[in-house]
Amino acid sequence: MRGRSRQDPWTEDPDPRIRVLLECEPESSTAIAAAIEVQGYSVRTCEGPRHGGCDLLAEGACALVDGADVVVNLLDETLDGSRIRDAVAATRRPPALVAELTPAETRRAKRKTTGVPAGVTSRITVLQQPVNTKKLITAIEEALINQNRIVPIWGDGFC
Repeated sequence: MRGRSRQDPWTEDPDPRIRVLLECEPESSTAIAAAIEVQGYSVRTCEGPRHGGCDLLAEGACALVDGADVVVNLLDETLDGSRIRDAVAATRRPPALVAELTPAETRRAKRKTTGVPAGVTSRITVLQQPVNTKKLITAIEEALINQNRIVPIWGDGFC
């Protein structure tokens, strides 16, 4: 995703704002990013693999994902949304994750275990359709709270 985003990668400058990576179609990214930014978050956007490729899927790493505190995935399954969502959730130190899921996608995400470590899908904060600004901001806040509840395990460098 790095280098393929319409925005610059995260900077090393100290910025007290929470970093949100918004993954969505280019037609709506500007408006959604602005709605998140108004709430005090620092936002970068990624338009997914159809619009320039995806380092996370191709190379297994992405500087935008690694630097984000929260990833908001609004890409549907036809746009590799579920593959990207699973790849984000499976990173060694995954950011909080918000995903817009249909009821069928929610059921599949709860059942899916192939290629994703046990318990990873439970880290996803589901954003129910229809999405509006209030639901989106609430989901981001909920994901951050849930992220802080995940207990470190042996071998992750913090125990």
